[in-house]
Order: sequence, then C-alpha cells, then structure tokens
Amino acid sequence: MQKSSYHIILADIHYPQHDEAAVNAVMSFVRKNRDRISGVTILGDGLDCADLSHHTIGKPRLRKSGGYKSDIDGFKKTILNPLDRMLKRGARKTFICGNHENWIESDLLDAMPELDGVVNIPTLLDLKERGWKWIPQGGFIRVGKIVLLHGDQIGSGVTVARKLVDLTSCTSVMGHVHQFSVASKMGSIKKGDRWAGITLPCLCTLSPGYAKGRPNAFMHGFGIIEQWPNGNGNVYVPLIFDGQFSFAGRIYSGTK
Repeated sequence: MQKSSYHIILADIHYPQHDEAAVNAVMSFVRKNRDRISGVTILGDGLDCADLSHHTIGKPRLRKSGGYKSDIDGFKKTILNPLDRMLKRGARKTFICGNHENWIESDLLDAMPELDGVVNIPTLLDLKERGWKWIPQGGFIRVGKIVLLHGDQIGSGVTVARKLVDLTSCTSVMGHVHQFSVASKMGSIKKGDRWAGITLPCLCTLSPGYAKGRPNAFMHGFGIIEQWPNGNGNVYVPLIFDGQFSFAGRIYSGTK
C-alpha cells in the first residue's frame, strides 16, 4: 500500500516576536512524526527584522544595540537548529523570503550596497550549508500540485483567500495575514478543475506592540500537507490554543 508523507508549513514566526508555546508545540509534532515528514517550508516573515525596518528609523526606543545579530543567533538556536536535528536526512527544507526579511534588501542594502553578501539573511543563517533553499521575495515553490508563497504580493483583507485562488488558479497556501481562511474556485475550461486558496495562521504574538491594543483576528497555527504519491494531497491547518493542538487523534503541547 502506498503511503503519504507530511510537508510542514510554518508561516509568520516573526522571531523574536514568536509565541514560544506555539512554536514548541509544532516542534513536538515534528519530533514525534520525524519519519513521515518529507519537508518543511518557512513561509516568510520567519524573522521580524524590526531593528532594520524603515518603520523604526528615527525611533531609537524601538531599536536595540546589536539587535539584528541577536535575532539571527536566536533564530538559529530556536528554529533552525532544532529542525535540522529532527528532520531526517534528505528532507526538503525551504525558506521563502517575506516582506519583513526583504527589509534587509530594500531598506539596508539599497542604502549600503557594499554590505551585500555580508548581512544577507541566507548568508548569516548559513542556509546553504544547512541544506535550506532560499526563495527571494515574491517567489513560490510547489509541493506536488500545491503552491506555497508568502502572500505579500497577493495582499490582505477579509477576501484574501479568494484573491489568492483567483490569481493563482491552483490550490495555493499563503501566510502574511496571520489568519486562517479558505476559498474555493472552479476552472472555467476543464470541468474537473477545483482549487482552494488557503491562508495560514501565525506563530508569533497575537498582540504586537505596533497594534497598540487594537483588536485583530490573528490566530496561532500552521499547515500540514499530507502529500500523496501522485502529487495531490490534503492541506490540514491545526489551530493552536494555549500552546496545544490535536492531529490524527493525538494532542501536542508546547507548554510545560
């Protein structure tokens, strides 16, 4: 009997503004399902990069001395190192650049191009040496017949899942909006064509400082593609509540 495999999708970690319990719960899932996991994608905004953002220029209270290096070192320790240890050899590992990571290019390197190759995120995270593939901002990958992208090029709003499937005309998964939503679409030429657009929850704080207490619809969660040998697959979106979620009859916890 043919078996399916899991591809894990981690959207919007925004380290160091991550939610520790939510991230730990996902790590618990990866550790306990190592043999079935064929790949992991960090779906953009893995790093928050606030210390290099144009939003914090001229606001010294929002930047900390050595903040960028501290964030790089912390992301290695908290996210990459555990994943690299737990994933089996040959697992597909991809990091798609989000709009926050792209601030390195658009805000820092545009002003100081002489630093290119020194402060770039793929270089500092040792992605090539670790076996991770870096996808520049606006790019995407396919996991079987399913497209994964960060989603800043799609936009946001309450109808963003609809926009996603309308623009891609395939089953697609994006992050960026920190919310779970789904929309479906039928192809206009071939009757059998059916696609879904899916936006994933985040793994960062649900009350970011920049929101100043304003309400939002952010949720914690991540994506699991159960991929079939023929390239099709199901997309599951476990929602994480108080550092816990369930999948396939088992509860995973990131709380002590």
